[in-house]
Amino acid sequence: MGCLARRSSSSGRAGAPVPWVRTGLQLVALGGLFAACQWLVARTGIPVPPGLLALLVLIALLVTRAVPERAVDRGGDLLLRFLPVIFLPPGIGVIRELHVVRGHGLGLALVLLASLVVGQLVAGRVAQAVVDRERR
Repeated sequence: MGCLARRSSSSGRAGAPVPWVRTGLQLVALGGLFAACQWLVARTGIPVPPGLLALLVLIALLVTRAVPERAVDRGGDLLLRFLPVIFLPPGIGVIRELHVVRGHGLGLALVLLASLVVGQLVAGRVAQAVVDRERR
């Protein structure tokens, strides 16, 4: 069958890529977007993390419909499924440096709580704006 395996289905979508190929291509595209943003940050010195810049670019592409959601949905879902694993190394680092964290526990707790509240407020506003926009 080869790398670019295709299948035919009873729904009339003959020649559609099999799901794992589509997911793989989407992961490559998302990785390419991150690499491009990493290159841009290194080249220009923009004081923004490349991951955040890639996220903003992806959101802009999706909102303007320059890229349809189906072009990144499976790859994005796969990355989100493994999101807890991504946070495992920082968690281990915090545990290893617990003596540093103990000295600033209250301050860290307040910062975490504030960031949680701000994040929830921003997410709520964005979700409401999307719903309002859909209703128009």
